[in-house]
Amino acid sequence: MTIGSKEHYEILSNFEKNFKEMRLDREKNIDLWKIGQVYENGETNKMYQAFIMGYSFGRAKYLN
Repeated sequence: MTIGSKEHYEILSNFEKNFKEMRLDREKNIDLWKIGQVYENGETNKMYQAFIMGYSFGRAKYLN
């Protein structure tokens, strides 16, 4: 998955649908996204990182 791709934005959308109760303010500097800092709130960002790891694992296991 490439940061800024259609797939990436779909993952962000799915994450935000599932974690509505969290602070979902995204970092405005997209360069930070490349180092894993997508959300301004640290706890939200940790949850997103866990979410993306699960997504990546599932993708690797079932699509390859």
